[in-house]
Amino acid sequence: MKTTILFAAALGSLLALPAAAQFQKPEDAVKYRKAGFTVMGTHFARIGAMAQGRVPFDGAAAAASNDPFAAP
Repeated sequence: MKTTILFAAALGSLLALPAAAQFQKPEDAVKYRKAGFTVMGTHFARIGAMAQGRVPFDGAAAAASNDPFAAP
């Protein structure tokens, strides 16, 4: 019984270790999250402008905005 509990505790600690090592400081996590939202907002704004009719529809530009890793 003790061995099973000890094994479960060790396994739980081992599995939780990578999650704790993502960011050294909470400020880094906040900056990363804000940067992600900035990228998403830019791409959604381009497609949203086309959907609302403020910008003429361009299929190639919409497809490029849909892929965040494509060059602008």
